[in-house]
Amino acid sequence: MIRPPSDDLVNRLKALVGPEGWTDDPDILAPRLVEWRDRWSGRTPLMLSPASTEETAAIVGLCAAAGAPLTVQGGNTGLVGGQIPQGEILLSTRRMRAIRDVDPVDDVLVAEAGVTLAEVQAAAAVAGRRFPLSLASEGTATLGGVVSTNAGGVAVLRFGTARDLVLGLEVVLPNGEIWRGLRRLRKDNTGYDLRGLLSGAEGTLGVITAASVKLFPQPAGRAVAMVGLESPQAALDLLTRARRAVDAGLEAFELMARQGVVFALRNIPGQRDPLTTDPPWRVLLEIASPDLDGAGRRMESLLAEACEQGLAGEAVIAASEAQAAAFWSLRENQSAAQKPEGATWKHD
Repeated sequence: MIRPPSDDLVNRLKALVGPEGWTDDPDILAPRLVEWRDRWSGRTPLMLSPASTEETAAIVGLCAAAGAPLTVQGGNTGLVGGQIPQGEILLSTRRMRAIRDVDPVDDVLVAEAGVTLAEVQAAAAVAGRRFPLSLASEGTATLGGVVSTNAGGVAVLRFGTARDLVLGLEVVLPNGEIWRGLRRLRKDNTGYDLRGLLSGAEGTLGVITAASVKLFPQPAGRAVAMVGLESPQAALDLLTRARRAVDAGLEAFELMARQGVVFALRNIPGQRDPLTTDPPWRVLLEIASPDLDGAGRRMESLLAEACEQGLAGEAVIAASEAQAAAFWSLRENQSAAQKPEGATWKHD
């Protein structure tokens, strides 16, 4: 049982962040205390929302000295309940919202932990660049959250996980000290890899308050396809063939079972099945290229060969960006589609 913080500590914390930086209002706290699938709920005596790294460090230092535990929360999009406090003080990064720098020459973006993944992508796009980490909850998931959980997203095949996209971090350590490691250098082989250690530590080694991340060129061409398959082994064979055919141009390869698609079609308004058949498995592929038509040509060649050799069944290539988005919606709504069914499964 977690002991509630003393009145003295609570008063000091409130004074530290000011009236805009704390709340114990049940109505404001309620959505922060429930996991998205309603499987876990929690409680907290107080939510603190620091506006800076320095305020975060002061909070952590005070709580460390008092022996008061903290739970850190970003966008509250996690599906395993780790962000839900069970009596601890809740520390939210929601007010740390600055994009500090976008450098299209060095291909680096620096942003604070509370900036959403979609906002990072948009800021990169304004500069003519691309931040490739993408996942279904990117409109609410925060940069601090995706780095601290080492999120993968749908472009792992080409770009790796969040850890692979991080150049440097700014972190408040458990004793309240600040590690200012916002490096931008790609060829950095100095000392211990603290950046790599802290990425994926899920807040156990410190509170990420800002990150410098890699940017990439925007692809000129993009092709998205849905392919019906008879087995996971057929999907692995298609993946091997796709890697040989398009090399680094293969950005996404998502396997879906029939049941997940059925749930999405049944429970998510506006969903349509692009396939006329009902295969037990299907794969969503995305290919990118630096030339406008190259991705489409490579996709057509890959799928024609796979179908001719009996590796793939029905295959449909998106004819527009809207259709490509519809294909992806069928994949990205898998979690939301499972929720009304009661018991759900999670795998990736």
